[in-house]
Amino acid sequence: MSTLQFQRLPVAPDDGLPQAFTCTVGAGDYEFGLYANLTVPDEDPPETVYDLASAAGLARAAAPVGYVVLRVSRPGPAGAQVILLRKLVAEPGMVHFGTELAVTLTTAKIARGNLNGPGHYGTEIVIGVAQRWE
Repeated sequence: MSTLQFQRLPVAPDDGLPQAFTCTVGAGDYEFGLYANLTVPDEDPPETVYDLASAAGLARAAAPVGYVVLRVSRPGPAGAQVILLRKLVAEPGMVHFGTELAVTLTTAKIARGNLNGPGHYGTEIVIGVAQRWE
């Protein structure tokens, strides 16, 4: 088996979450949908950043405050077919498989201000995708 060659998905952090975009991987076009499910205090300012990769989440939190969900679908004659729908864990070396694609989440830092809204608050999301076979 060859080594997977991950390319970075064009996540636009300042567009906020949820978001959707199309990306070509190999010879195919795929639709990606991304959202975050977080439980955070209402009084946290928009610049508060929650690191979902950290076991401690935010420095004052005892547990992660949420997770990122990714949906990947490919167009087909009968409409879009979902090939991956999963909570992603931001952990080095963890790879999630969906039919012909492999996905890895290496960074998931979500700013409170980017939950359901755009703006430059410090959100950073790095997701890699690779074709498993041709």
